[in-house]
Amino acid sequence: MTKIKYHLIQTEMAWPSDRSAAQKFLKICAVCGILLLMLAYSWPIRFTNDPTPSSIRAGWTGTRYDYFNATVDETTLTTDDISSTMQFRSLTNPNETLGPNILDNYFVYTSHCRMPAINPFARDALRIFENSTYSPCDSKKDLISIHYNDEDRRYRLHMNEANIKCCYKKILRYGNGAEADNKFKLWSCKYFQQDFMLPQDVDAIITECRRVKDKKLLQQDAFSFVQPAQHVGNRTNKIASNISQSTTTDGRPSVLLWGIDSMSRMNFQRTMPQMHKYLRGENWHELRGYNKMGDNTFPNLMAILAGFNNSRSMSICRPTAVAGLDDCPLLWKAYRQLGYITAYAEDWGRFSTFNYNKKGFVKPPTDYYPRPFVLSIEKELKKELVSKVPYCVGRRHYAEYIYDYAIQFTKVHKNESTFGMFWTNSFSHNNFSLPSSMDVKMLEYMHALQRGGTFEKSIVIFFSDHGMRFGKLRNLHSGFLEERMPIFYIWIPNWFRIKYPAFVHSLQLNRNRLTSPYDIHATLRHILELETPLADLPRPEGCPKCHSIFYEVAESRDCTDAGIAEHWCTCHTLKNSSRTEIHIKEIAQQLIAATNAYLVTNNLTDICQTLNLSNIESVQRKITSKPKEFESYLVRYEAKPENALFEASTDWDNKTQLISINVPDISRLDAYSELSKCVDDSIAKKFCICFDFLQPNR
Repeated sequence: MTKIKYHLIQTEMAWPSDRSAAQKFLKICAVCGILLLMLAYSWPIRFTNDPTPSSIRAGWTGTRYDYFNATVDETTLTTDDISSTMQFRSLTNPNETLGPNILDNYFVYTSHCRMPAINPFARDALRIFENSTYSPCDSKKDLISIHYNDEDRRYRLHMNEANIKCCYKKILRYGNGAEADNKFKLWSCKYFQQDFMLPQDVDAIITECRRVKDKKLLQQDAFSFVQPAQHVGNRTNKIASNISQSTTTDGRPSVLLWGIDSMSRMNFQRTMPQMHKYLRGENWHELRGYNKMGDNTFPNLMAILAGFNNSRSMSICRPTAVAGLDDCPLLWKAYRQLGYITAYAEDWGRFSTFNYNKKGFVKPPTDYYPRPFVLSIEKELKKELVSKVPYCVGRRHYAEYIYDYAIQFTKVHKNESTFGMFWTNSFSHNNFSLPSSMDVKMLEYMHALQRGGTFEKSIVIFFSDHGMRFGKLRNLHSGFLEERMPIFYIWIPNWFRIKYPAFVHSLQLNRNRLTSPYDIHATLRHILELETPLADLPRPEGCPKCHSIFYEVAESRDCTDAGIAEHWCTCHTLKNSSRTEIHIKEIAQQLIAATNAYLVTNNLTDICQTLNLSNIESVQRKITSKPKEFESYLVRYEAKPENALFEASTDWDNKTQLISINVPDISRLDAYSELSKCVDDSIAKKFCICFDFLQPNR
C-alpha cells in the first residue's frame, strides 16, 4: 500500500486588492450574470409530464431541485452544478443571511460542510423503483392465539377452533464455546389444554395443530415470549426501585432503538412515504446531516454501542475470537448496571451483526436475547426468499417476529426502566424497493407503541446504519450520497421536553448539522447522567470531539471532527473529471495494485485471484483545501475477473505521481458474497474473487 503524508493548509477566499479598472468592470459584469442565473434558478419550474406519482411525491419538500425531473440529464449533474450559485453569494457577501429555502437544497450548509439534498424521486431512481404492497405470508385463520394477562403477567395459549389438538415444542439455547450462539434445541411436542398457562421458563415455542380424528397437520406456527423472569425482577428491585415508578416525573427515560438495515434518508422517503409523513407530523427530531462512519453494519453499530472505530472494535472486542464480544463494553452493560432491563433482537440469524464471520456471544448479552428463537424458525419453518433473503418465515414476515418482540418487551416492562435494541435486515438489506411493502405495517407498529404508552416514558430512536451499498440504486449518480446518509429520527417524551428544554432546542439546531454514530453513543451515555455538564461527560474513544446531540454541534464541524474518514464524508463538493487523462488511468492502476498488495500481505493469493483493471466508470474531483500539489478524486472502476466494481477516494501527488489510499475503505459496489466464500475477513471479502467461487468454503 502506498501512502503519501501531507498537511492541510488554509486557503484565502478574499478578492485581490490591486485590481485594474478593467478587471473591476469585468467582475461587476460577472456578478450581474450570476445574479441573473440565481433569479432563473429560483423561478418556479412546472412540468406537464412529471413521472413521479403524486402520492409519493408528496413526501418531497424540495423546491429548486425539481429540475431533476426536467429534461436535464440528471446523471451528469454534480454537486457544484447545484451549489455554485449559493456558494458565490456567501463568499462575496459573508454578512448576508442565507435565505430560508437554502436547506431545501442542502441537508447541511455550514462553513465546513455542504451536504446536498438530492431528490428521492428523480427519474433515474423511479425507473428502477418497484413499489410493492403488504400482503400476509399466510392468509389462513390463526389456530392459536396468545393472551397476556397484565395482572398475573402470564401468557396463555388459546385454540381458536373446536375438534383440534395442539402441542408446543420448547426452544432452548444450546451449545457452548464457539457454538454457543449458533445452536438451539427443540423439546418434543407437548400437548396442552384450552387456555393453557405457559410456564415462566418457556421463552419461545414452535406449535403444531392437528385434527382430532385423522391427526393431519393443519398449521405450524412460532411464538416468542418476554417473560418477566424472577431473576430480572429481583435485580431490578434492588437497584432501580427508586426509578421504576417515577420515570415520567423525576426519573430517567427508557430507551428504545428501532433499526432498519441499509435505509438511507432518501430511500426512506421513496419507499416508506406513510412512515415519513407520520414522523414529520408527530414532531420527531430528524438529523438530516447524519453521516455513516464506516463501510458496513458492524463498524457503524459498534460506534454507537461502544464508541470505537473499526480497528479498535476488532482489537478490543475481538469479535472473531470465542467470548471476545462477551468482554466488550457495549452500552447495554452500562444500562444494565444502573438497573435497566435490557433486550437485543435481530433477524436473519446467519448474517446478523455479531455473527456474520464473527463468533457471537457465549453468554446472552442482554436480559432478553431471542437468538435461539430466530435460529429455530429459520431452520424449522417454511421460508420464502426475496432477493436471496428470508422474507416470509412460517406464517409471518421475518421482521415481524422482531418487532412483535419489541412490542411485548415495552408492554411487559412498561413500569420499569428499559433499554432495548431491535434490528431488522430481511426486508431492506438486498432490495432497496422492498421496504415499500412494510410501510403501512411499520406505521401500525408505531401506533401500537403509542397506545402502549411507550412514547410517554421513552426516548425512541428510529435509525439505520447506512444506505444501499451495492446494486442498482448504489450505481446511480446519487448512490454515493444514498450509501453514506442513513435515516435518523429521535422521539423525546413530553415530560423530558418540559424538564430539559435546552436539550430539545439543541436537537432543533442540530437538525442540519453534520453528525455521526459517535454522537449517538455520546447521547446514549448522556441519558445515564442527564445532570452532568457537557465538559464532564465521557466522549467516545473513536471521536474525542463528538458529544451528545442534546448539546449544540459546532457550526464549523467537518468530517474529521465527527470521526468520519474522507471516503465516507459527504461534505465535499464533487466535479466531474475526464476519464481519459493519463494520470487518471495511472490512479486506477495504482488502486488495483494496492488492492492486490493487500491480498499478498494477508496471504490470500493462493485462494484469491489477481485483479486487473478493465474499465474506468467515472471520475469526480473533490474540491478541498489541500495543498495545490495534491488532487483528491472519487474514482469508480471495474476489475477482472467477474467485472468487480469498486469505488475509492484517493489523493494524487502531482510531484511523486503516487496515490495515497487506505485500502480497507475502498467500496465494493456489486454483490460479492457468492464470489468471496473462500475468505471470512469482511475487508478481504470485498477484494477476493475465489478461484473456485462456486464451491463452498474449503
